[in-house]
Amino acid sequence: MILTIILTLFVLSLLLGLVEIFLMPGFGVCGIVGVVCAFVGVGVVFGYYGIVYGLVAALAVVVAGGLLLYWVMHSKRIERLSLHARIDSSVANESLDVVKVGDRGVALTRLALVGNARIGSVECEVHSAAGFIEEGTPIEVTKLRFNEVYVKPVVN
Repeated sequence: MILTIILTLFVLSLLLGLVEIFLMPGFGVCGIVGVVCAFVGVGVVFGYYGIVYGLVAALAVVVAGGLLLYWVMHSKRIERLSLHARIDSSVANESLDVVKVGDRGVALTRLALVGNARIGSVECEVHSAAGFIEEGTPIEVTKLRFNEVYVKPVVN
């Protein structure tokens, strides 16, 4: 009876691992339950059969997990599920290279912390450094950080 429970736990662990890999990718419920079944199975072997058989069971789980991982990594199904698209674009906007701190422009949209503005001849997304700024308000660039432009309203 105990041997049947142990084998059932190990088979269930393997099946849940396969379900996690092929049907529901990600480390979710099936993966966690599968790992718990493997640990419980090894624990039961240690409890009922002793240290020697427990170590053999633990080694078997590690080897079976390693073989499963090797098989998955070299599986054609994983290759078919993989994304093969190339991303040739970037977030960087080359037209922002001409924008400098101190440049002035006008808000094209309401800057509710983020909005669009025209600075010189460049239309870009800007971040308000001074709260909300209404559409049509003259603005000045206060800071450039990576690809973000921070502005404040021009005070006359």
